Amino acid sequence: MFSGISRAAGMWHRVIWLSCICSAFFVCHSRGQQINIGAFFYDDELELEKEFMEVVNAINGPESEQTLRFNPLIKRLKPEDGSVMLQEQACDLIDNGVAAIFGPSSKAASDIVALVCNNTGIPHIEFDVSDEEHQEEKPNHQLTLNLYPSQVILSKAYADIVQNFGWRKFTIVYDADDAKAAARLQDLLQLREVHNDVVRVRKFQKDDDYRVMWKSIKGERRVVLDCAPGMLVELLNSSSEFGLTGQFNHIFLTNLETYTDHLEELSADNETFAVNITAARLLLNPEPPAYSQPYGYVIQKENIVYESNESPRTLLHDLIHDALQLFAQSWRNASFFYPDRMAVPRITCDFAASGGRTWAMGRYLTRLMKATSGVNSTNFRTSSLQFDKDGQRITFNIEVYDPLDGIGIAIWDPRGQITQLNVDAKVQKKIIYRVATRIGPPYFLKNETAVELNLTGNALYIGYAVDLIDAISQEVGFEYVFVPVADQQYGKQDKDTKQWNGIIGEIVNNDAHMGICDLTITQARRTAVDFTVPFMQLGVSILAYKSPHVEKKLDAYLAPFGGEVWIWILISVFVVTFLKTIVARISKMDWENPHPCDRDPEVLENQWHIHNTGWLTVASIMTAGCDILPRSPQVRMFEATWWIFAIIIANSYTANLAAFLTSSKMEGSIANLKDLSGQKKVKFGTIYGGSTYNLLADSNETVYRLAFNLMNNDDPSAYTKDNVEGVDRVKKNEGGYMFLMETTTLEYHREQNCDLRSVGEKFGEKHYAIAVPFGAEYRSNLSVAILRLSERGALYDLKQKWWKNPNASCFEEPDPDATPDMTFEELRGIFYTLYMGILIAFLIGITEFLVYVQQVALEEKLTFKAAFNKEIRFVLCVWNNKKPIVAGTPVSSLRTTPRRSLDKSLERTPKSSRRIVIGRSSEEMREMPQGSGSKSSSITNNTKVEQQEARC
Repeated sequence: MFSGISRAAGMWHRVIWLSCICSAFFVCHSRGQQINIGAFFYDDELELEKEFMEVVNAINGPESEQTLRFNPLIKRLKPEDGSVMLQEQACDLIDNGVAAIFGPSSKAASDIVALVCNNTGIPHIEFDVSDEEHQEEKPNHQLTLNLYPSQVILSKAYADIVQNFGWRKFTIVYDADDAKAAARLQDLLQLREVHNDVVRVRKFQKDDDYRVMWKSIKGERRVVLDCAPGMLVELLNSSSEFGLTGQFNHIFLTNLETYTDHLEELSADNETFAVNITAARLLLNPEPPAYSQPYGYVIQKENIVYESNESPRTLLHDLIHDALQLFAQSWRNASFFYPDRMAVPRITCDFAASGGRTWAMGRYLTRLMKATSGVNSTNFRTSSLQFDKDGQRITFNIEVYDPLDGIGIAIWDPRGQITQLNVDAKVQKKIIYRVATRIGPPYFLKNETAVELNLTGNALYIGYAVDLIDAISQEVGFEYVFVPVADQQYGKQDKDTKQWNGIIGEIVNNDAHMGICDLTITQARRTAVDFTVPFMQLGVSILAYKSPHVEKKLDAYLAPFGGEVWIWILISVFVVTFLKTIVARISKMDWENPHPCDRDPEVLENQWHIHNTGWLTVASIMTAGCDILPRSPQVRMFEATWWIFAIIIANSYTANLAAFLTSSKMEGSIANLKDLSGQKKVKFGTIYGGSTYNLLADSNETVYRLAFNLMNNDDPSAYTKDNVEGVDRVKKNEGGYMFLMETTTLEYHREQNCDLRSVGEKFGEKHYAIAVPFGAEYRSNLSVAILRLSERGALYDLKQKWWKNPNASCFEEPDPDATPDMTFEELRGIFYTLYMGILIAFLIGITEFLVYVQQVALEEKLTFKAAFNKEIRFVLCVWNNKKPIVAGTPVSSLRTTPRRSLDKSLERTPKSSRRIVIGRSSEEMREMPQGSGSKSSSITNNTKVEQQEARC
């Protein structure tokens, strides 16, 4: 039993020993084996062949350290070799037992190599751009990988980059002979189908006159150019005469090998070549391997090999490197897991075509390579190396860079994100910015003093725009020169030629770096140029003629009524006064007892004499009132009728007085655009082709459309070429023409011309800004400077400086919606009338006083001067309201005494002794002679009688 067990154990020991020997044999065989790899290169691709050999040698390493060795088998092709020759060469490589075939480049017009490899199971690795596979071709290319970026993903990358540029309008230019150009530009070309007027496409061929193509897009500022590197310099040179290489133009080069051309030759000693050029290339790892140092440029001409000192390392060099590294890495991985299956069997194309077995490990190697991720791997020159199931490279990074100096600008990744690179700004030559503008106050005008002194340059101009640009230049730090446009236009696009004129045309044609004046931001202009943030906000209003202010006459307060009305009023006052007196005298009730206590009066009195009746009549019409009123019905009826007349006259006068003394109600009934459009007497217009013109032309609002149609139908034309012409036309027509213009410019002209006024509120909000080319890097700096000036109040100060006219003394126009304030100018006639009445009253009073003083002087035997001084002292004692009466007082001074008392007093007092003692105190009265005392007692008795009558 134990012997059987021993024999079994010995047998297992021999099996294990044999297995170890076999494993060691296969391992040693694998480590020391030679792997043949095939490659196709054309005769003019010797530099690629050299790169291939350098990479193979680097992978193999020193001979003493080699664990495996790749043996390159090179097949050289001629440009005229077709698919038959390619098939024969590929089959020959397979007969020699190659484990993979690299190439050929895109010069091969057939995919026969991919078909042969797919039928034999040999991996096929491409490193150059190829045609996009159709769905029916994919089963025949299952063993093919291509390290060149997929055209579909590359097209998406280009579209993302252009979108990141912020281009709204551009032209795509590509080689019509390049069959693959449409594929890598398909996302951009699809934009043309949606925006045909924004995205244009131009094609060229190698032998064409490129100037014809460039002329067709003259004025274009943004170009996507796809061409071979060898054609680039010639294409750009031919575009110079059409302004495409001018400053602030932008050309985006899509060929991933643009850096192989010598673009620095274009910018060297060529001041006109200032275009902003950016290009795309695959992002490479920063540290290249040691063997990829620059080497000589190998070319072959007439079967002779030449080597130059230049170093034209291209993208294909790096892709060949990555292709070999990818295959070597996959081979090592497969050898680790399946060391006994890595031997390449003897396969012939005829055997495979007849249904024989293919190399199974070839398909396994292909799957390993497709599953490889080259993210953050130092073995590969290009980053993010990944493939889809069809072998197309779908993961890579694109670097956007400046091909003139090689500085990277941004990086695109497969997620569509673009990351800006922080690089030091390159030193640029000093630029003097050209500022396009137009003559037009107060923004830009010539300095007459500078013209007389023959000054030139910026010193020749003054204005709001001049000061604003100067302030911005100090904020940002740049030099500038003003360039007034020849046609004096703001900028309008011709419908036929699609060309812009004026300031916008200067910027579009690269003749100016920026434009400033009263330039309004409009949607049409935004399609041609870009704008900074606004420096002024405004609207549209109506400029109208204002009749010159005429100083009111002294009798201006009489204007509410015509002269004949005043005459009829005066006649009415006198007639009513006389008739009222007659009616009152006829009436029994208006005759009354002067002494109510005396029941048997000797006389009756009637208070309605001419003086009292005239006073009541005038007081009624003046709404002043009166202390005496009529008693009889007929007189009251008469007075009530007069009161009705007086109320109507007084209120009518008051209601019309303000309107006649101010000009607010005398300028017409037009208060807004609706009123202006609803009449035909007053014509109106605006600048032809300006922003206000476009506002009315493009609007769907009824009032705007009506106004636009009325202006179009006017003959002669209602339009003007500029604001100055419109203002002159308003002044010349003196109310027969009104002009629609921006409120800021309207305010300026109104300040300068006292005979102009604005009508209505502003409408159609607008903004003034500085126009710049699309993509101008300095736009943000200008905007920041404008915001800073606004925050500091500098913009407000500039407007006050150029808008306000310190020498103007225009009549301030009252607000028509507010109650007008009546000034002394309108009412001075009333004041003068008051002063005249007071003066006449004083003259009458002074005359009466002087006559009275003369009488006193005669009676008291005083000089006129002494009597005047004594009487005037009493008059000036305004606090003394008591006036003693003595005999000998003049009758004229006793008119305030009741008539009956006065008669009785006069009966007792001789005429020679009657007078009023004015200016004498009570002591003086006691010291008078006795004769005077009896007279005084008589007057006292009379006074007592009067007091008793008053109590009755």
